[in-house]
Amino acid sequence: MAKITVVTAVYNGEEYLEATIRSIVNQGYPNLEYIVVDDGSTDRTAEIIRKYEPEVSCWFSQVNQGCMRR
Repeated sequence: MAKITVVTAVYNGEEYLEATIRSIVNQGYPNLEYIVVDDGSTDRTAEIIRKYEPEVSCWFSQVNQGCMRR
């Protein structure tokens, strides 16, 4: 069975993040790689992600560096 990778990018998404995570992990796909990228949220986003750490393959939080222009 093929591996599926899903990435959720979030910033201050406490209102909808938990429902998003549940929607993805409750589909029960056996070979799911689920990555959550938090853009340095200042609300409860990181707390919600930690609650679902067993179901999330990888997550990280970092402050947005902006776009680098040449």
